[in-house]
Amino acid sequence: MREFLNCLGTKVLMADSFSDLSYHVGAYGKSTLWVCDSNTARMVRPLPSPNVILEPGESSKNFACVERIISVAIDAGLGRDCTFIALGGGVVCDITSFAASIYMRGCKVILIPTTLLSMASSALGGKTSINFKFSKDIVGTYFPANEVLVCIDCLKSLPNKDYMNGFAEILKHSLLTKDDGLFNIIARQKSLIMDRDVEILKQIVTISLKIKKGYVDNDPYERFGIRDALSLGSTFAFALEGMSRLQWSSGQATAWGICKAMEASREMGLCTPDFAAGVVKLFAFYGFDVKYRIQRGDWMAYRTQLMKNSKSLNGVPSFVLLKDQGEYEIRPIDEEIIKSVVMVHSV
Repeated sequence: MREFLNCLGTKVLMADSFSDLSYHVGAYGKSTLWVCDSNTARMVRPLPSPNVILEPGESSKNFACVERIISVAIDAGLGRDCTFIALGGGVVCDITSFAASIYMRGCKVILIPTTLLSMASSALGGKTSINFKFSKDIVGTYFPANEVLVCIDCLKSLPNKDYMNGFAEILKHSLLTKDDGLFNIIARQKSLIMDRDVEILKQIVTISLKIKKGYVDNDPYERFGIRDALSLGSTFAFALEGMSRLQWSSGQATAWGICKAMEASREMGLCTPDFAAGVVKLFAFYGFDVKYRIQRGDWMAYRTQLMKNSKSLNGVPSFVLLKDQGEYEIRPIDEEIIKSVVMVHSV
């Protein structure tokens, strides 16, 4: 295990193999609670007790599952000096961190992300969350993990849908820095990225986390509008997920939302048509659905979800818009422009 990053006191370590990672986790002792889903629980045999095994996916990211985690911790007699260990993707990491943040007003939490999305982004930065009433990430806290343990080996068996969810986040981070190194790797190394080459993945995950660290370190609690840039595409995306009752995967929705943000930026004259088209083309190059538009009859449902966004101020949603690579602006968008980029055009 080697530490390659520290953000808000969170040590981020890279393991060469899952056996190295398991050996490192063994040092935490017995005062631990493991949280997995039914897929990741198979990765550790035998799974230490006490443990909580959740159903995979967004359906588990709710108050009922938080109560399960806390109930098991109480029944096991775990004190404030215990450690919650999350083994899984973004859902498992988010809900475990949230439960840890409120258990006895805060206990230690170790995150072992097993998806590309959680490795390259969501496990770092201290934001915890659950969904509520089909609104994504509407309830949460700020509670940085003590450690994030990254093991690229975990990605070998990851379903392609989940792999692409994470890659959408990495692609987003490449747009949020003036350094075009990550963007160029993505544009030129598609075959290696899609083949899950270990060295390429280590490289892009490391760069992606360093980009995110720059925003988080300068605005850890989102008080200055700096960290909000990491929500590029999210206002559009979360409304789509909410309208569809979370049937869209987070990565596919994020990719779609970023492309809608680029179209809106172009329409508002904030960026050049060539820059917007280039970004959309790159997402399409990797197979993301960038052309989807909601039906006109679904507009009110979509609009309702927009108003529930955590970035809304006085009921008006804010959007992250790109002026150029690494240059952003956060502002409301006129409703007619929103309609023009998300809805089916009239014939």
